[in-house]
Amino acid sequence: MRFKVDRRLLQNVDWVLLTSALVLVGLGFLTLWSLSPGRHGSGVLWRQLCWFGLGLLALITVAGADYRNVARAAPAFYVIGVALLLSVFVVGRAVSGARRWIPLGPVALQPAELFKLIFIVTLAWALTARWANPRARSTLAVALALLVVPFLLVVRQPDLGTALVLVPVFFALLFGAGVRLRELGWLGLTGLAGAPLAWFVLRDYQRERLLVYLDPFRDPLGSAYNVIQSKIAIGSGQLLGKGVVGATQSRLAFLPERHTDFIFAVFAEMWGFMGALLLLVCYAILLLRGFEIAAKAREPLGRLLALGVTVLFGAQTLINLGMVMGILPVVGIPLPLMSYGGSSLVVTLMALGLLLSVRMRQSL
Repeated sequence: MRFKVDRRLLQNVDWVLLTSALVLVGLGFLTLWSLSPGRHGSGVLWRQLCWFGLGLLALITVAGADYRNVARAAPAFYVIGVALLLSVFVVGRAVSGARRWIPLGPVALQPAELFKLIFIVTLAWALTARWANPRARSTLAVALALLVVPFLLVVRQPDLGTALVLVPVFFALLFGAGVRLRELGWLGLTGLAGAPLAWFVLRDYQRERLLVYLDPFRDPLGSAYNVIQSKIAIGSGQLLGKGVVGATQSRLAFLPERHTDFIFAVFAEMWGFMGALLLLVCYAILLLRGFEIAAKAREPLGRLLALGVTVLFGAQTLINLGMVMGILPVVGIPLPLMSYGGSSLVVTLMALGLLLSVRMRQSL
């Protein structure tokens, strides 16, 4: 049996989107290596390279699959995803008081990362199914239920950052499906009205992060230390950066979580404003191409999938950059394609594969 590939699919590959994503991954590799060029740094880099290889295979597989067939399996994906989120509380590994990872031999899976993509596919399927009517309250109730279940499970881990990322994706897909702005407004106002009640269910360290956001120097050697050191690192980069050797905040480990959540501060210290500008341009190109793919999609399902992936990517990027610069509270969320972490990198590349799948089939 011969395996054939439709040449029209290859002709429709969005090389600009793919190139900008690969540039971001490359900059992430460079930053991880720059932190520790010795044995420790090479170990981190090699693990990330291995995850990138796995993610690249996942991207090619998802891009090669028809997104319509992927959406048909959405209910099964959703059930599996919820089961994985529940299994975290049974067999999950606890790290720093949080159960977010399922150990799989030498590696660990973070189900919450995978569920972000599952949520997009499931919600897009629900809003475009034959029985669905975006203007009906029953459809809105189904969509809300699809959000509430994983949101509560992820918050319980606790992983507030990942849970919050689902919210803008939820509203973006409802808007893209044609839900009335009045209905969206009521949902938003209801959420805001109930937000103060969340204070009573937050963990102590999460409350402290909100207080530090309001008063950055509340505890400079404790809960505010990360943000203060991050601001110092970004500011010390100035125009052209301090280079690899001169980046003392990052290299001497004054900055915590430098491989993961605060990797942008490391990059900004090393390469300065001009390097950070290049990084932001790459993210902007990625987002613009994603919105363009959504706008040009021929059918509602493709449009919602592309919109959901793009909004997910944009929300995660903005939240990470905001918390690193002190504009938003620290919620612990990785910078897409750059932060060290296997689950995040693989799922992000899978999401880009889904975006490419929509783009490649626009003219078929």
